Amino acid sequence: MSRRLKIASGIVMALIAISGVGIALSLRQLEPRLREWITTSLSESLQSQIELGAVHLNFYPLTLTGRDLVVRHRGRTDIPPLIVVSSFTFDLEPMHLWTSTVKHVSVDGMEVHIPPKDDSTGKRPIPRPPQAQGGSGTSRLIVRKLTATNTRLIIIPKTSGKNPKVWDIYELEMTDLGADAPSPFRAALINPIPYGQIDASGRFGPWDASAPGASGVEGKYTFAADLGTIRGLQGELNATGTMSGVLEQIATRGETRTPNFRLTALDGASLPLTTTYEAMVDGTKGDVELQHVHIMLGTSPLHARGLIEGTHGVRGKRVVLNMTSTGANLAELLQLASKAQPPMARGTVTIDAAFDLPQGDAEVLERLALEGSVRADRLRFADQGVQDKIDTLSRRGQGRPTDASIDNVASKLTSQFVLARGVLTYRGLAFNVPGAAIKLDGTHHLEQKTLSLHGEVVLKASASNTLTGFKRWLVKPFDPLFRKNGAGTRLVIRVEGTQDQPKITLELGQTLRRR
Repeated sequence: MSRRLKIASGIVMALIAISGVGIALSLRQLEPRLREWITTSLSESLQSQIELGAVHLNFYPLTLTGRDLVVRHRGRTDIPPLIVVSSFTFDLEPMHLWTSTVKHVSVDGMEVHIPPKDDSTGKRPIPRPPQAQGGSGTSRLIVRKLTATNTRLIIIPKTSGKNPKVWDIYELEMTDLGADAPSPFRAALINPIPYGQIDASGRFGPWDASAPGASGVEGKYTFAADLGTIRGLQGELNATGTMSGVLEQIATRGETRTPNFRLTALDGASLPLTTTYEAMVDGTKGDVELQHVHIMLGTSPLHARGLIEGTHGVRGKRVVLNMTSTGANLAELLQLASKAQPPMARGTVTIDAAFDLPQGDAEVLERLALEGSVRADRLRFADQGVQDKIDTLSRRGQGRPTDASIDNVASKLTSQFVLARGVLTYRGLAFNVPGAAIKLDGTHHLEQKTLSLHGEVVLKASASNTLTGFKRWLVKPFDPLFRKNGAGTRLVIRVEGTQDQPKITLELGQTLRRR
């Protein structure tokens, strides 16, 4: 009996083995058909020529793996392939072998090249939300869920000589991909400069096979970055925003918060920095048109408009802005340049400047260029000793050197300026108090905190009337030597030393020289 059982069990095992071989052979026979199914479905869905390496069907679990997928948009070979995939895996169920719907596809090592819109006008598509987009035919292949790792989205610019915009996406998840409706997505990206992570979610599509760059996108994003990865800056930036449009042109708005913004090259204090903005992003180049930016640096409001743009062959982006403010806080701005407490002066500042920060690896202060004008009204000095000197200047300028009612005098400052390589050059720096006006030109080295200025002091009173007692009568015969163009007194001075302790020198020879 046992011998019969052994024989029976052997027969059963043989049958199972034969069945297994049969199933394996059947699966192998299915692979060419599945390969054709993939290439045909993708070709019709994307209106593209498909190249595909080997595919392999596994029995348990039921999966289809493939390698070396290349999708050429409309068969074009003059531009990079639309899609290149190193490897992919379809998680299948038996019914999927007879339908065009796949439950899950995982992809690794994918590059997507979005070509410029192929039209005769050269115009970018008008941004509109995804639901307003129309599909370009029904898709035969629908993927219920796509997960991708190590993905790179490369948008080819229409303008020659421009660098393509590259987005490195290390995690991507999309659902209902291939249907004639927007596909929900989640993506995580690394931004190189400043270094940080972008997390985005929203809807993409439907895919516009005739012009992939016109495919719609909308959603929201967060961005956490370390400004310290830009030499010369310090602070932790957090941004939130929304986006809507098409890949080639995306409208975005949002806000950023940096609670501890600091210019490290100046060794100054940190200030909270917040911005709200509205911008248009050219997805083909990554260039940004900043249509409206409201900045709060501490309690100082500033407004800006401008561009963030790339240059062919140069890493990074150039920032060009027009900046204005009618109510900046002088004391806070001085804190950025010096840790001295309290700040040297306080008052309200009006600024109108052109801002240019080109690409490069040098510190921000070395690269930054500014040119414009500044005006400070109702300026007063925190150091009582300095303010006493200003009060004395006003008394003497008005010919009332002993009038104690002239006290805590407010000053006014105006100047044209140019900042280049960390050096401020003042042109027509004018400092005025009742009875006196100071006009200076020269330079201010921000990093070394040193001054080199020269100019003149013009007083309403004559030289003798600025003095008292015996000195007044001693100087009176020399009053004509100091008069100029209707002014009672003109003195030529030089200002040198540090910004916190300037040294003022009277240039007597130039003062007495008639011009």
